[in-house]
Order: sequence, then C-alpha cells, then structure tokens
Amino acid sequence: MKKLIFICASALLCCSNIQNAYGQKEDYGFFNSLTVGVSAGTTGVGFDVATPIGNYLQLRVGMNMIPDISYNDELQIEARTTSTNTVYFCDVEGSIKRSTTDIVLNFYPFRTSSFFIAGGLSIGGKEIVKVYGHSDDAARLVEQGAELGINIGDYNIPFDAKGNVSGGIMVKESRPYFGIGFGRAVPKKRVGFMFELGAQLHGTPEIYTNTGKLEILTEEADNKYSDIINNVKVYPVLKFRLCGRII
Repeated sequence: MKKLIFICASALLCCSNIQNAYGQKEDYGFFNSLTVGVSAGTTGVGFDVATPIGNYLQLRVGMNMIPDISYNDELQIEARTTSTNTVYFCDVEGSIKRSTTDIVLNFYPFRTSSFFIAGGLSIGGKEIVKVYGHSDDAARLVEQGAELGINIGDYNIPFDAKGNVSGGIMVKESRPYFGIGFGRAVPKKRVGFMFELGAQLHGTPEIYTNTGKLEILTEEADNKYSDIINNVKVYPVLKFRLCGRII
C-alpha cells in the first residue's frame, strides 16, 4: 500500500513538473529588450527597431522607402484663346517616390498567441505622385496669350511661359494607421517573422502645382491620375518582416 501511494505521488509530481514546463509563459519587461527588423511590402523596403512595453504591448519605430518609379503618359491638353479651342497632346512623366517614418504599437490580446492588433502613425511622404511635362506647342501658345494646362482630377495644372507643367498629388503628412497580423515585433526566440495587413488613412488627396494657379474644372478629367485620386484615400499595407533580437 505504501509503495502504491509513493508511485501515485511520484506520478502526480512528474505530471505537475511537465505541466509547469510547457505552460510557462515568458514575461516581457519594459524596454528591456531591443529587436532590429527589415521588411518589404506595399510601403516599400523598411528598417525598424522594436521594444516591449510589458507583456501585451510592443513598440515599433522605423522608416520605409519606395524607390523612384517613373513612367510616361500622354495627356490631352486644351488651348483656349479668344477665338478658338485647340486640342493638343503632351508627353508627361510621372514618378512615385516616398519616404515615411512609422510609429506603431502592437497589442497582443493573448500571451500564448502571436496574433496582434496594431495602431499608430505614418509620418512624411505626403507627395503620392509627381508630374512633369514639356510642350513646345504649349510655350508658343502661352506666348500668344492662350490658357492651357493638363487636367488631373477636378483641377487644371497650367503651363508656364516656357511650356513646362509641374505638380502632383499629395496627402496629409501625418496619417493614422490600423492593422492586424501574426508574429512578435520582439520575438521570444532570437529570430522572428511577422506578417501584417492594414491601411493608412490618407484622407482626401490634394492637387498642387509649381507653375501657376490651379483652375477648378466643371467635370473630373478621365485619366489614370484621376483614378489615383479616387482610390488613394485609404492606402493598403501588406508587409513581411524578418527580425532578430540584439539585446
């Protein structure tokens, strides 16, 4: 009987030790660890650092850059004079290049899971698209007193006296960000992987010009730049991140 009691007690003690070993949860401190990460996605290539704020919050601060991407397009321009309206075409070069700083807080509702909810700010990179064009016909017509420019969205960007037109599309400099994902910004092991899906709230885009005063159109222009304006109010974020703990 004593042997049976001893065996049962030993079995219970063994099971308790196994449960403690597998059920143990890692305790994160406050700013006591530092992780460096690299990422790639719709915000470009990025670099960040992360640190824990207790067991449920992890702070990320980093930079993202979209390299200079240029493309050419042909836009219709209308020259208005006192006597005639003439239609021309102008070769326009557009470019997309952004650098942003992100400050994001990851909230992990379950300590045993890598699922997180993210919120923060994306700062900088307010110019979404830059546009530049030149037309010798435009220079000649402007010299003759014509008013002409290229149409983007609800606005007309005018040519200057040298036949140049320049402007673009911009959004707010500070934009709220919300997202969800899987993976620890500060991994439990030395190396970690994180996947994130979210959106930056750009608000209503604005048109700017470097060559004159914008003119409001009665109808929205029908071109790819108008499509960008209509679709850029919410910028989708898809990001893959690889990180490693250095402290």
